[in-house]
Amino acid sequence: MTRPDAAPPCWHYAPAPHDGVELAHWQGTQVPLLQPHFHRQTQLSFVLRGSRVVEAGGQRFELRAGDCLAIPAGVAHRGLAHTHAGTVCLNVYAPAERTGAACVLDGQALDALEWHEPVSRIARRLGLGREAFTRRFAAQTGLPPHAWRLVDRLNVARERLRGDAELADLALELGFTDQSHLGRHFRRVFGVSPGRYRRGMRPPSQTS
Repeated sequence: MTRPDAAPPCWHYAPAPHDGVELAHWQGTQVPLLQPHFHRQTQLSFVLRGSRVVEAGGQRFELRAGDCLAIPAGVAHRGLAHTHAGTVCLNVYAPAERTGAACVLDGQALDALEWHEPVSRIARRLGLGREAFTRRFAAQTGLPPHAWRLVDRLNVARERLRGDAELADLALELGFTDQSHLGRHFRRVFGVSPGRYRRGMRPPSQTS
C-alpha cells in the first residue's frame, strides 16, 4: 500500500501573468487529502469539472463544477480526500492587504519572531496557562500553536523557494531536521514537493 506522503506530487504550481499572483491546478479522479494549513495570500478555489470537498473556517464545503470558494489569508483550511472522475481544480493565490506572519489572538499580534520561544513563555506573557492559551489559540485560528508555527515556517519556505535558496540550507534555517523533513511536511500541506514547486514557479528560461 502506498502511504499518502509517498504519493507522487499532484498539484502543479505556476506564476500568473500578474505580479505576485500564482496558480495551482490538479486533475484526476482521487482528489488528495491535504493537511490543515493557511496561506499568506487570499485563495480562490475553482472547480472546473467534477467536484472537491474543502474544510475552511470550521465549515465543510462541497464544490461542484462552476463553484468558487474564497479563503481569506490566514484562515485555516484543508482539502479532504474525495473521488470524482474527471475532476479539474484551479487555485488562484493573490496578495492580501496584510501579508505578514503575525497571528492576532484576543486583539494582540504575535509576531513570527515570538515563535522561537516556548509556547509556555508566550502564554505567560499573555497572562494565561499553557493549556488555556492552546485552547484559545486553536479556537481563534483553527490550529493549535505548534501546528500554526509549522505551517508558518512552510509558508516562509514557499516564499523563499521562488528564489535561489538551496533546499538543504533552507530546511536548516527554518528549523527542520534536514531537507527530507521539510519535504515531507511541504508535500502534506501543499500537495507537491519543494523541488517540484520551485521548478513550476521559475520562468521557462531558468528551467531549460
